[in-house]
Amino acid sequence: MLLEKIPIKLASSLVIGYMVLAFGWWSWHLWSQNDRLFESEKATLEARFSHAGQGVNLTRMYDTTEYKRAEKNWKKSQRMIVSEGLFFVACLIFGLWIVHRSANREVKLARQRRNFLLSITHELKSPIAALRLELETLRKHNLPPEHREQLLSNGLKDVSRLQNLVEDLLLAARLEDNWRPLPEPINLPALVQEIVTRLRVRFTQADIRVHFPDHFPIIQADQPGLSSVIQNLLENALKYSPPGAPVECTVAMNNGKVSIRIADQGFGIPAEEKEAVFEKFYRLGSEETRQSTGTGLGLYIVQQIVKAHGGTISVVDNKPKGTVFLIEF
Repeated sequence: MLLEKIPIKLASSLVIGYMVLAFGWWSWHLWSQNDRLFESEKATLEARFSHAGQGVNLTRMYDTTEYKRAEKNWKKSQRMIVSEGLFFVACLIFGLWIVHRSANREVKLARQRRNFLLSITHELKSPIAALRLELETLRKHNLPPEHREQLLSNGLKDVSRLQNLVEDLLLAARLEDNWRPLPEPINLPALVQEIVTRLRVRFTQADIRVHFPDHFPIIQADQPGLSSVIQNLLENALKYSPPGAPVECTVAMNNGKVSIRIADQGFGIPAEEKEAVFEKFYRLGSEETRQSTGTGLGLYIVQQIVKAHGGTISVVDNKPKGTVFLIEF
């Protein structure tokens, strides 16, 4: 259809322009009609109070009930036109704000969907292609045991990557469905060490430094959720840091609250994107030019789990470079 070819911004501008012009014309028309009506009533009264050769007795006319009523109705109509005009303008501005916000939201959602499709396609294709190549190599070639072991190890890593991706997608879906944590006793130092051990297998050059106070108490939290929080933050820190750069994980207890601080030595996050990074499917930079893997779900999952525990998460600059994520719950 022809209407579908008109850009939405142009169509909106034309409609808004027509509404403003129509409102202006009708306001002027009502104002003029009100003035003409008052002048007509005034002329009628002048005719009543005029005397041959003496003109109009304006002082007497202005004191009459009829003139005062006509003047009152004239001013009342003026106020009504002005008030309705202001109300219309307020409604128009509010409507424009609603339309603008909705349009921006649609654009944002469309961008998020596009980013998600691009990232999820990349995240699925890479391990699947690698796994297929490894299996075909094992089937077609009679390899030495050490080579077979290496290929099997790589295949397991690719399967683990796919499993983590599926788990992130399922967890993101559950978080949208009013997910609630199931608190249980957790030995936080042991949990962090277990996660760090797994990450050191994947990131062979990782330099993860964990800091705990002595005799850290047992805490109550959702273990799968807390594991996902720590793992996502540490993975991000490793992915966005130069190889071998130290990643600091500091856990403390302050005034009965658990504090988790994860600092990297990467490129940092621009100030204008510090809030946006927690949005679903949001990725720093362009999906076409990004170098790191990921779907944009990690920090969204982290924030939702922390909120579900009644906590907060903030992001600040590290010194001299990098990013610090600070969680308190």
